[in-house]
Amino acid sequence: MQSAAPSSPLRLSPRRTWFLLFILFTLIAFFTFGYVYLDDLTRQHSGTLSRRLLEQITGAYSAFVLLPLILRYARSLVFSSRPWFARVGFHLLGATVYSAVHTTMMAVSRWTLAPLLGMGSYDYGIMRFRYPMEYSNDLVGFTIIVVLYYFYERLKLAQAQQLAAAELQTRLAQSQLENLRLQVQPHFLFNTLNTISAVMYEDVRAADAMLSQLSDLLRLTLRSSSSHELPLEQELQITRRYLELMQRRFESKLSVSYDIDSSLLPSFVPQLILQPLVENSLRHGMKSGDETMQLAISAHRDNGSMILKVSDTGAGLSASTHEAPTGGIGLANIRDRLAHLYGANAGLTLQNRDSGGVEASVRLPFHISPYPALSPE
Repeated sequence: MQSAAPSSPLRLSPRRTWFLLFILFTLIAFFTFGYVYLDDLTRQHSGTLSRRLLEQITGAYSAFVLLPLILRYARSLVFSSRPWFARVGFHLLGATVYSAVHTTMMAVSRWTLAPLLGMGSYDYGIMRFRYPMEYSNDLVGFTIIVVLYYFYERLKLAQAQQLAAAELQTRLAQSQLENLRLQVQPHFLFNTLNTISAVMYEDVRAADAMLSQLSDLLRLTLRSSSSHELPLEQELQITRRYLELMQRRFESKLSVSYDIDSSLLPSFVPQLILQPLVENSLRHGMKSGDETMQLAISAHRDNGSMILKVSDTGAGLSASTHEAPTGGIGLANIRDRLAHLYGANAGLTLQNRDSGGVEASVRLPFHISPYPALSPE
């Protein structure tokens, strides 16, 4: 089955990321402003709007300015190899330094901006008490930022591992598929050379002509040897050349016919998908004597699928005269390649015909561009 592709994380440019964080801190400032200002109104403290707005904006933006330093410090904590108690200690130390700097920035910005905005001087209270007072809030804020950063980094790491695993799985599937493709070529060549060798002692000229035809056939095959699929039209050319070579051997004992839907010629099929089926019929279906075996190759549409059939009038399926429906290198190779390329969307069936002989049927998805190979389960 096809494995689910890992979801790609939303990738933002650094500029857009910091812009969104700026918007977030701005929203935090206005939400906290709404809380403290409404609290003033409930206590009937009027005239505090501008002061509360200044306080919450300077508090949020001071934290935003310090955010890059917090994240860098958080990264050193997250990826530290120190024991947990040491990291807790460094976390408290970092929160203390952050709170001191944050409180100082708030004080300086308010002392500076309040007179400029017509609010008069700003009273921030006694600073030796203000620093410990602000520490509790800053410790919570600092901890929230570190925890969020930790989970963000863990999510990134998990997605990277998932992506790496998916890429490795895809490479494994491609490697397995490539091995299957390479397996069928020497198998096909070995059997063809055996056929020529058998003819050589009976008719040297015929064997020489068959070698020439084999050369043309190999040229066609090697032309598309780097791809797992090719258009049906090219696959039929290879099959025709192979059958022309076989007809020189079997002569009148072999009759070949084609019934191909011309609209399917541009569609893609696995390379050398028909040749093993044809070879299977010739090897196990040919009867002794002079009786002619009729071999028919057809291709037609069935909704979203393409059906390729190779049928013969030969000996039929039996334990002694034909490969079992699940056996044989050629048939096993076809099934494995179909599974790697199309998963459950394709399959091979082999059965006896009512009128005699065997029919091999390949169902695969109709497509006019290369099909992405599936990853193993």
